[in-house]
Amino acid sequence: MLPIVDILADATTHDERAKWLFACPYWVINREHMNIRRILQQSGLIAGVGYLEAVQSLTNARRLPDGSLPHTIVLSAEIAAQDLRAAARASVEGAE
Repeated sequence: MLPIVDILADATTHDERAKWLFACPYWVINREHMNIRRILQQSGLIAGVGYLEAVQSLTNARRLPDGSLPHTIVLSAEIAAQDLRAAARASVEGAE
């Protein structure tokens, strides 16, 4: 496991995990997706797993002839990101 993934493993809140996911380079997500998935599942951040899957779909999608990504893939990733933000926000509000 890469040291950058250890940072995710050491995170103590869903907010920290979400910030890590949003900042993580795509190549790390693609290389370490099984370790990341395990960490997110064990922490109970199910929205993080959904975001992980959406990002993998985004980075592995076949591009259209004009070089763009299919709107269905992009939209799925944006929705998953919003779900992750909501889960992180709920965890912060619930801790207060």
